[in-house]
Amino acid sequence: MVQLAAWLVLCLAIAWLLRNRVAYAIAVAIVVWAAVPALGGHHLTGLSGSGIAFHPATWLVLLTFVVQLVTNPLAIARVLGRHYLVVLSVLVFIAGAFITSRFTASGGTRLLMDQIVAPFLLWLVVVAAGEGRREVLKVVRNAVLLGVAFQSVMALLQLAFDDVLLYANDYAQLDWFTPEQFHQRWMGTADSPLVLSMAACVAAALALSVRLPVWRFTLVGLYASAAVITQSRTGVIVIGLVVVYAIIRSRMALWSRALASIAVAGIAFYLLGSTLVAGVAGRFANDTGSTNARVLAFRFVADHWTEFLLTGQGLISSYTIARNAGLETSLENSFLMYAIDTGFLLATLYFGTQVVIVARYGLAQLSVRGVTLAAGIGVLMQHSFSAVAFANQSGTLIWACLALVVVAWSLPLSNQPPVPLATSQRPRRHLRPTDAHPSGAQPADTDQPNVGAPAAVSAATSSGS
Repeated sequence: MVQLAAWLVLCLAIAWLLRNRVAYAIAVAIVVWAAVPALGGHHLTGLSGSGIAFHPATWLVLLTFVVQLVTNPLAIARVLGRHYLVVLSVLVFIAGAFITSRFTASGGTRLLMDQIVAPFLLWLVVVAAGEGRREVLKVVRNAVLLGVAFQSVMALLQLAFDDVLLYANDYAQLDWFTPEQFHQRWMGTADSPLVLSMAACVAAALALSVRLPVWRFTLVGLYASAAVITQSRTGVIVIGLVVVYAIIRSRMALWSRALASIAVAGIAFYLLGSTLVAGVAGRFANDTGSTNARVLAFRFVADHWTEFLLTGQGLISSYTIARNAGLETSLENSFLMYAIDTGFLLATLYFGTQVVIVARYGLAQLSVRGVTLAAGIGVLMQHSFSAVAFANQSGTLIWACLALVVVAWSLPLSNQPPVPLATSQRPRRHLRPTDAHPSGAQPADTDQPNVGAPAAVSAATSSGS
């Protein structure tokens, strides 16, 4: 407890010193999640296996929210009022999950705090601090890009040295992890290869908002390499689509687009002859029972869904229920696992709220490219495995991107004239800035300075928010 107290003092100091620059406190929390997996959190807090053995970053987010509630209550109140449907929906889910878990004695307190409560509070703080402020969006975005880049580099080093390198003793305690089984399938400092794969796909989409093409494609290439190393089939497909989208939709001169295409083709040619692609191809040819496990999980839920319609068996109970049903793995789907844990109604409410945020704010914002795509990828990919059904960074990453979507929605559109097209595509007549886009503005990169006064954001929220 002494070590936990010391960590709490440090978190409180960070939250207080950065109370007027709260985006940096949130950035620290995101980086801590990237550098310290959930299984290694005890190195900072001194707690392991306890009901309050929350991740170190969770404690930082909790104290940051408390400090903001004390020092900046009006901003928090504005968010609660403007986005009251989002807040109410998530609070109802949290209350329902907590009550169900207490009555069934299923446990799951750490899961509730690490994957739901702290990530949602992060969303509240970022949205409160970032209304109409592009610099807040840039700080949080850069923290995500930096954190996932660190994990990607670690995965490359693990592949090169054929060793887990960090937290070896902690990973060794996991039942599913053996160096022989995961040979050439690494995860950096994430809690599983699939967690890193999803993070890489989200970060690659988010990197599209980086202004300089050299940095944009360097980051996308790094994240793509990480996704291939994880040998996640879904991750490889999604990251491939993001790379193609980055080349097609990025604003650049014709020669830059040609060089980027050549570079991607060269990297793809190299990977096709490497053992990495052989490992991924092997996963497509022989998924070691992964697809069959998911089919069995869907059949089980389809046969018993009425038992979990209104209420569930408590958080993390889906693991026990799946095992008792004869399944060798978990249900491998976050929605199904939450439906078993809390009931279909609450699970639909929670994940539906995330979809509504992307649809309501993401599709309406034209200020920052890549943010809506990143949030959409995270919201959907979490259901391709048990992403938010065990302690890891996925919940924080998803809610951080959802916060960026809302902040981007609150930003004024840039009135800069569009970047000239490549010579071979240049139109015959000069287009005014208002001709380039139906709304009269071009989506801006986040590295562009604000142009014009911030637009006023409506205090009323539609039924979809």
